Amino acid sequence: MIRVIIDSGTDINQQIVDLYGSDFDFIPLSVIMEGKSYTDRVDVTLQEVHNYMKAGNMPKTSQISPQAAIDKFTEIAEAGDDAIYISLSSSLSGTYQVGMNALREVQADYPDFKGAVVDSKSAAGLLTILYIQAQELIKAGVPFDEIVQQLNWHAEHGVTFLCVDDLNWLAKGGRLPKAIGAIGSMLKVKPFLSLDDNGEIIKEALVRGKDRVYTKMIEKSMDLLQRFSEQVVVVSHVGRVEIAEKIKMSIQEVIDVPIIITEISPVIAAHIGIGGAGVFFIDDVPDRYIIPADLKS
Repeated sequence: MIRVIIDSGTDINQQIVDLYGSDFDFIPLSVIMEGKSYTDRVDVTLQEVHNYMKAGNMPKTSQISPQAAIDKFTEIAEAGDDAIYISLSSSLSGTYQVGMNALREVQADYPDFKGAVVDSKSAAGLLTILYIQAQELIKAGVPFDEIVQQLNWHAEHGVTFLCVDDLNWLAKGGRLPKAIGAIGSMLKVKPFLSLDDNGEIIKEALVRGKDRVYTKMIEKSMDLLQRFSEQVVVVSHVGRVEIAEKIKMSIQEVIDVPIIITEISPVIAAHIGIGGAGVFFIDDVPDRYIIPADLKS
């Protein structure tokens, strides 16, 4: 059996649980507030992170524990199963490298254990897409190596668009130059961001007005979706479900595509701040892509 491991970079909602169950293989990252470490989705909630940030504080995050990764791979190896770990972007966290090191260590003890670590080159909704595709390809009986190859292709062709309410959180966290954060606040413009081919955050545009910046993101998304519309799109948000619903409705008015709405995890929210939403999808036609039957219109 092939088992798929995810971490705190992946957005999971009830739809995903209904499709694949709640007993998924999970390695959490941690959020650090007031010097204390809280395990993501175990002993810290998104609202608690937001409250901490609203008080003017900047939370920190830590990558997955090396021992937790070793334990998870060992558990799967001892069960006689294979493992594919879909990790948070290597440009955003050291988690990918921790996973690679853990896999090598476990394979030294279990030579017959087949495992792989896929660098998502993204976060949040794109990892949800990779998780869905991994599970669907497994169900379809696709061989291990071909699944890994296809997931790596999806990661290379993944699109991550993001609009945040305040650039300063990304600047404080070192994800953007502080000068860009200051200019954005000074001019009262909203940022439209994306991730480049290496998973680094880049500025697409600075737009005056919240409605205009989301309109720009929706238009750019629809332009790219024309290339490949037979796919699942994920819209992730940070406390802005009404905006996520608007994005979903706007896209589906033009393109008949299934859209899943998720809420971004506390670990990712700690970096992008309070408020915002993103759109995630694949920008080209893959060799293999399976839309879950329950999501087809």
